[in-house]
Amino acid sequence: GAENMERKEKNPFFRMAEKLLFDPSLTCAACGAELFGEEPFCPHCLKTLPFNSGSVCSKCGRKTGGDYPVCLECKARMPVYDRARSVFSYEGEVVRLIKKLKTGGKYLGKIFGECMAKIAEKEFSVCDFAVFVPMTEKAEKKRGYNQSRLLAEEVCAAAGIPLEGEVLVKTRETGEQKWLSKKERAHNLAGSFRVHERKKCRDKRILVIDDVMTTGATANAIASSLRAAGAKEVCLLTAASVPLGENQVK
Repeated sequence: GAENMERKEKNPFFRMAEKLLFDPSLTCAACGAELFGEEPFCPHCLKTLPFNSGSVCSKCGRKTGGDYPVCLECKARMPVYDRARSVFSYEGEVVRLIKKLKTGGKYLGKIFGECMAKIAEKEFSVCDFAVFVPMTEKAEKKRGYNQSRLLAEEVCAAAGIPLEGEVLVKTRETGEQKWLSKKERAHNLAGSFRVHERKKCRDKRILVIDDVMTTGATANAIASSLRAAGAKEVCLLTAASVPLGENQVK
């Protein structure tokens, strides 16, 4: 019974066998089907996942309805950052996977990070170094890790971009933002990011890495701080971005 199960769980061989049987890297990250190739997703999910690979805004990188160089939102208020790109559109199965990444599914950091690295190599290889969106010490302690750091470590290792983990600091807790409008988010985030090593940023092209771009308020707040420290260019790479027209409800 339970005693026997407890003995099994303490047995290192049992744990090793369990890891081999249930290793997430051997099954599709989305549907759990057995994998036989190198991809983290099965052929079915590769066809059905919302990859952000069609027409995108040249500035914010979000999926657009047609082949417009710049979306209406960016035209109305040009972002502070230079350009952003994401692997997925934040919808369907990707929403579940991102939530899982934030609530204990650390292994997804490697999967998303490897997908992001392909974009980094293609679009952001000129960047001098990368930073990730920091959390306050309290928030990181509560979660146990910073998912943006996990993604950045994977992206930088795979794409060969140096990672500067100490450049950015989050100075205060900004709380839940999901019910806030774009304007409210911007106000909430104002002054919450500080550049710790300003000299490192001078005349540099910097890549900011995060999990999701919702309204772009976080990217703008960070870009403002990096530009004030003398950065020449600030780009953003995320695992997913909320499609245009939906960022008020997500």
